[in-house]
Amino acid sequence: MKRILISLMTMALVGALVGGGIYAYFSDVETSTGNIFTAGTLDLNLDGGNTDVLKFTVDDVKPGDSGGGTWTVANVGNIDGYLDLESISVSEAIGTTTDPEEADEPTSVDTTQLGNYLMVHLFVDTNDNGSWDALETDIFGTAATPVAINTIAASYALDLSLVATTGTNYITLTWSVATATDNRIQGDSVTLNITFELQQMAAE
Repeated sequence: MKRILISLMTMALVGALVGGGIYAYFSDVETSTGNIFTAGTLDLNLDGGNTDVLKFTVDDVKPGDSGGGTWTVANVGNIDGYLDLESISVSEAIGTTTDPEEADEPTSVDTTQLGNYLMVHLFVDTNDNGSWDALETDIFGTAATPVAINTIAASYALDLSLVATTGTNYITLTWSVATATDNRIQGDSVTLNITFELQQMAAE
């Protein structure tokens, strides 16, 4: 009995030593804490800011007049993006003429006519010189054949690539009033609204 007891005690001691040996192996612990995910930004600046831009206020327009203006569009965020003309709208208002309208209209009725004779050319002005050059992208009309402002589309998937932080380009609109126009446009007005959009993916 004594031998059995000694044997059991010996086995228990060996087991304790073996068990204790498991926790004696080398170990090392490192941590990974404070992992942060921050969304990037698409930030479109128009003419150097984030406020509404009034580009044209042209009064006393008459046949033969012309002009133009350029919007500077820049991606100042930290994600590359694509520029589109998200919405374009044209509205017209009837003016007061000093003489009767032309023979194609009853003298007692005045309708908006300026939009038919205000010709525009909208294009990507890559070198920002205010005029169209070879290889620049036409949006509406061409330098040789502008289009009536009231025929432009409601939007345009331009897909102009603007890289993050440094991506800048220019959109120019030139306009003219046909010399063939006469009294029918007197006093009429046209309002053009354009919404520029910078988005992560090109339009599909």
